[in-house]
Amino acid sequence: MRMLLVLITMAVSFASNGQYETRGLTSDLQRVDTYVNRNDKDLKYEVPNDYEGSPYYNEAFVMGNIYEGNKLLGTNIPMRFNIFSNEIEVKENLATPNSEAKPLTKSSDIFVKMGNTIIVLIPFNGSDEEGSYFEVLFEGKKVDLMKKVEKEYSPPVKASSSITRDLKAAFTDDVTYFLQTKNGRMYQLPKAKHKKLSIFGPKEPALQAFIDENNLNINAQEDLLRVIRQYDSM
Repeated sequence: MRMLLVLITMAVSFASNGQYETRGLTSDLQRVDTYVNRNDKDLKYEVPNDYEGSPYYNEAFVMGNIYEGNKLLGTNIPMRFNIFSNEIEVKENLATPNSEAKPLTKSSDIFVKMGNTIIVLIPFNGSDEEGSYFEVLFEGKKVDLMKKVEKEYSPPVKASSSITRDLKAAFTDDVTYFLQTKNGRMYQLPKAKHKKLSIFGPKEPALQAFIDENNLNINAQEDLLRVIRQYDSM
């Protein structure tokens, strides 16, 4: 994972009619064009017309930045994270139809920043194409805390009788947390609360005391972050 050493913010300009000024967006998108998969006419899958939940991290496109290492490739690019298809979708401007969005080419050298959210690609068995996107929750001196969200899809079900009802298609979240060491090794945190601390080895008693003292629920993300920060400071 590439460390974010510089934070670049740029002012957002608006046209006189209240629409977003797209000239800068177009040029920035051209700068990252090498990393946009334009061979695909469409994204890998289509969302059903009626469903519960969402396949996306962010349903609406938001303005974000694209980086290669510490180099800013493009700023204020409309993007959204499609968790279900494991793709970062980008488009030319906010007025561009969502159907014309294209997936960002998968590369572990590339990461995106949407607001305060950093999304990176972690290769699988050395393959970027087979890799998955993770949200970076914490970057420490010893370890980083990564969040992997998977979307489980349940297809629609037609009512089987007059006393039952149709069930919509649904997306549900399955969240897993990982610790990444500075040499790139990944450790999956167990989902069970009583097993999570076992990954910390000899630091487990001290962390358990910290949890008890502060009445923390290690299965809650904010409390887990406090525990990881405490571990990183030991």
